[in-house]
Amino acid sequence: MQILLIRHGEPDYSAVTQRGFIGHGRDLGHLTDAGKAQALEAAKDPRLDRIELIVSSPYTRALQTAAIISRHRDIPIEIELDLHEWLPDLTFTYPADEPVVQASKLMTANKGICPQDSPIQYEELSAIFARASACLRKYLLMGHKKIAVVAHGVLIRQFVFNEVIPFCGIFDIDFDENFEWIGWVEKS
Repeated sequence: MQILLIRHGEPDYSAVTQRGFIGHGRDLGHLTDAGKAQALEAAKDPRLDRIELIVSSPYTRALQTAAIISRHRDIPIEIELDLHEWLPDLTFTYPADEPVVQASKLMTANKGICPQDSPIQYEELSAIFARASACLRKYLLMGHKKIAVVAHGVLIRQFVFNEVIPFCGIFDIDFDENFEWIGWVEKS
């Protein structure tokens, strides 16, 4: 099955920050005007010709991106919980971006593994691949030939190695039952 992995457009977290939302509440942040324009440009990309379905992360920034593409392409959307972004704090209590930055540094230092004694318990990279690939296998088993998946940078990096995953960047993969996790890749 051909999968076009699309990162969501540029997000705006100002409204959720202003309201004091923490943890998953921060994932209610929507797209900026630039993010909406990025999604519209992505919708015009000829690589999206003949997609049968758009499968989206449930987070607002991904859903909004998927909705713009869906409206432009007249393609239905399915929402999949397991395509959510990396979980930087398994207690879901982070109040702002700083703990996420700290968790990201720890995750990088530990090459995607979370030691038991880590001061922040975060989701391991192999777990992201496991949940996302299990989700995508459903669509393979349903017989889809070409789908678009709107998700997040860290999730997309588990399927393709690209140091930079730009907003609304599109990455093409051939996904089958034998698709393997690329594992930890050192940045050059």
